[in-house]
Amino acid sequence: MGKKRKIVGILGGLGPMATVDLFRRIVEFTPAKVDQEHLRIIIDCNPQIPDRTKAILYGGPDPTPELIATAKNLVKAGADFIVIPCNTAHYFLDYLKREVDIPIINLIEETARYVRNNYPYAECVGLLATSGTIKSNLYHKAFKKFGISVLAGDEKKTMEAIYGEEGIKAGNLGEKPRRLLKEAAQELIRRGAQVIIAGCTEISLVLGEEDVSLPLVDPLTILAKVAVELALGI
Repeated sequence: MGKKRKIVGILGGLGPMATVDLFRRIVEFTPAKVDQEHLRIIIDCNPQIPDRTKAILYGGPDPTPELIATAKNLVKAGADFIVIPCNTAHYFLDYLKREVDIPIINLIEETARYVRNNYPYAECVGLLATSGTIKSNLYHKAFKKFGISVLAGDEKKTMEAIYGEEGIKAGNLGEKPRRLLKEAAQELIRRGAQVIIAGCTEISLVLGEEDVSLPLVDPLTILAKVAVELALGI
């Protein structure tokens, strides 16, 4: 009998398209030849969780109670561990960990480890992320452990690409958000970044490796691969 597979719990809705994309990637990265070889995945897509950046920077509604309630739903449903397809939500990770008794994977720490292992020459990375992620220094702290500095990208362009009326969260996966993010990435390269981090899970919905002249690291892809490896015990 093979090793018992773990059940993946996705704490989603932050936003919904990123949740769908993570689910798709987990399925794609799973080495399966028939349906029955795929992983069991439990998703609670809760878009009613208050905006994380507004809470961190502007005194908006606290998302912690809804994050905790959603995580507990996944535990009750049988998840063995939880992944969260939202970078900014990791600001509240310590609160979540105190309330649930199953592991929660930290995609920011996993991203820093991935860069160190795959781009050992990198001394400086460029970060495209929301203002909440940047101001909370989540990536700065994670990369500092590996002796890597972080340059924050143009917040105005990045936030417009994500939150603007023609942004990704409004359902626009077209040229405008892609152009804004490409411009922000090129500015980071000019400032000395050696690797670009797509530090918001919506970014990879429009920005691809072909859009950037340096390696583009996508934490959502890393999270999906880590989830598969953990679930399969490999």
